[in-house]
Amino acid sequence: MSTRGALDNDLTAIRDDILRLGSLVAQAVEHAFKAFETNDSQLAQQIIQGDCEIDSLHHKLEEHITTTVALQQPMAGDLRKLIADLLITNELERMGDYAEGVGRTTLRYGEGVPLTLSPLMKDMLQLVTDMLQGVLDAYLEESPEKAREVAWHDDQLDQLYRQHLDSLVTQMGSGDLPIDDGTYLMWVAHNLERIGDRVTNIAERIVYARTGALGGLNPRFFRK
Repeated sequence: MSTRGALDNDLTAIRDDILRLGSLVAQAVEHAFKAFETNDSQLAQQIIQGDCEIDSLHHKLEEHITTTVALQQPMAGDLRKLIADLLITNELERMGDYAEGVGRTTLRYGEGVPLTLSPLMKDMLQLVTDMLQGVLDAYLEESPEKAREVAWHDDQLDQLYRQHLDSLVTQMGSGDLPIDDGTYLMWVAHNLERIGDRVTNIAERIVYARTGALGGLNPRFFRK
């Protein structure tokens, strides 16, 4: 097989594994918040145990990417793509950690009455879910335009997060929400906000891979 053919095969295999990793992470996030909302300790345990599969695939990707760089000596766009892929796998692995954190918070809460997710948190969860799927689509299509559109929603997520925290503080201050319950809700909301930040980081890597532009998420590049 030619050098170009071998490199193309590696790039395709890496791409497929990254999409598989993204699918595992998206599932973990969805199940983590379902476990928290229903106080399902069994599902929370499954999420925690499932993080091992995410970590294993992450390590496999790291090894495959670094080996490809060393042996194939890619240049220009191919090298940028591999660098971006390496960074993207790290971002996805951290999202898996946040999902695991929500699972552990569910177990820490114990067997109490399930905590109701506020409309604001439900909006955050839906937005993060859409952003994650959108950035995986942008990765598959190698579309910097779609990546920028996804990243633009991070400001909306941050606004929802601030509104949610303000609401929790107000409720705890008035005695309408127990301090412990409010703290748990703050923890899981923080993890959700951080997942959104990681999605934005992936969007930036996609733009870099295709254009070579660092800081390609500058608002002046966004398509409104």
